[in-house]
Amino acid sequence: MEFNAKKVLFISAHADDAEFGCGGVITKLANSGVHITSVVFSGCEDAADPKHPKDIRRKECVNASKIVGIQDLRILDFPVRKLPAYRQEILQYLYDLRKETHFDIVFTHWEKDVHQDHAVIAHEAFRAFKGTKSTLLSYEVPLDCQGFSPNVFVPLTKKEVETKLKALWEYKSELERRPYFSRKSLEANMRYRGPFVGEEFAEAFEMRIMYIEEFR
Repeated sequence: MEFNAKKVLFISAHADDAEFGCGGVITKLANSGVHITSVVFSGCEDAADPKHPKDIRRKECVNASKIVGIQDLRILDFPVRKLPAYRQEILQYLYDLRKETHFDIVFTHWEKDVHQDHAVIAHEAFRAFKGTKSTLLSYEVPLDCQGFSPNVFVPLTKKEVETKLKALWEYKSELERRPYFSRKSLEANMRYRGPFVGEEFAEAFEMRIMYIEEFR
């Protein structure tokens, strides 16, 4: 499959968010030759289980990113669960990134996500990329997006589903303590989204901004 998009950006609050919401799409785009940049605002060192090294999620994120095909991974050092206190710094980083590179499509959190870190990233991403020629899409994260009503569905092949799950299973420190972190529940969500577009599997998104170059 060929895509008009050449550069795509995935913005997330924490290591594992992008893989949860977009792991299949990342895989699909990367396999089609699209350049993928992923910005993770927190490596979640302060949330690590004491039995693991503090940087465990950061290392797991690096491994997962390689599996789905992310070429440019940037894990920042903002403190987990405290991103609302750093709104301006987050916005400035995204402004600077926008000036550095034009992204055809930007994926980020849903603005009504109940996790405070996710919601802040969603709002600041919108502020940073409104008024640009970038399409902006919101993704869902398990348990935090009640009421999410997607209007964009991307079909996934069985192989893309398996690649997404393989990447998520790199987060072994999370597997041990997150009840939603199960193959059955994750695959069930993709199976649920698929029939909306006549497919077996899909990931779902909410369109925030759509820029259509061909209509100029």
